[in-house]
Amino acid sequence: MTRLTVTLLSVAAALAWSSAPALAGGSDWKVGYYTPSSHGALSFASADRPDVGLAALNFTNQPNTALLVTTHGSSNLLGDLRGKTIHAEFDITGVTGAFTYFGQGTADNPCGYPANTRLYFETDNSGGFAYTHFWWANPDNFILATNGHGVLNATVEPLEWSDWNGQPGITQVPGFNDAASNVTMVGMSFGGGCFFANGVGTTDGSGTLTLRSFTVT
Repeated sequence: MTRLTVTLLSVAAALAWSSAPALAGGSDWKVGYYTPSSHGALSFASADRPDVGLAALNFTNQPNTALLVTTHGSSNLLGDLRGKTIHAEFDITGVTGAFTYFGQGTADNPCGYPANTRLYFETDNSGGFAYTHFWWANPDNFILATNGHGVLNATVEPLEWSDWNGQPGITQVPGFNDAASNVTMVGMSFGGGCFFANGVGTTDGSGTLTLRSFTVT
C-alpha cells in the first residue's frame, strides 16, 4: 500500500463521542456515523448482523461513515494486544456510485489520497484525553473504489501505527505500549485525503460493507 503521511487529525479532534439508538441487527459491532452532518458529533449505532459474517454497514450519500468497531467485553479481540497480528476480511457490494470522503477537494484537506479503510484501536479514556489513546494502522490500508473483497493486516507494534496527532508509534513508544496493553475498542476506520477517520460515503448512497472475519492472533 502507498504510505500516507498524516501531520494532524484536527477534524477528528473536535469529535463528541455519543451513543445512538440501536438499529435492527444486533451484532457485537457498532458503526460510528457523524451526525447530524458529516462534520457533527460521532454517534454509534449497532451494526447489522449478516447471515454470513460478523457485521454489516450501509454507506450513505454523505461522507459520514467513520468507524466499524467492537467493544464486546468478552471478546479476545480486546485487552493486551502487544505483538499480536490483527487480520480483517470484508466484502463491498452494491456500489453504483463513487466513493467520497469529508473535505475532499478543499483547502482544509488537500492531500488527495482516495477514500480508504484501515485498522484502528483505542484504549480507556476515562483518565483524560491523550493523543496516544487512539491508533490507526499506517501505512496498511485498503482503497475504497468499487465492489470487491478486501483484506487488512497489521502487527501491533509501534512501527505499523500512528496516533490521533499523526505521530508514528516509533516516536511515541511508551504511549503506544500503554494503549496496546489495554485495548478497549478495535475495528476499522474510514477516511481520505490527509485524515484517517474523517468519514466516507458514496455519491448515490449505495454500497454495503460486510465484515466477514476479524481476528487477533
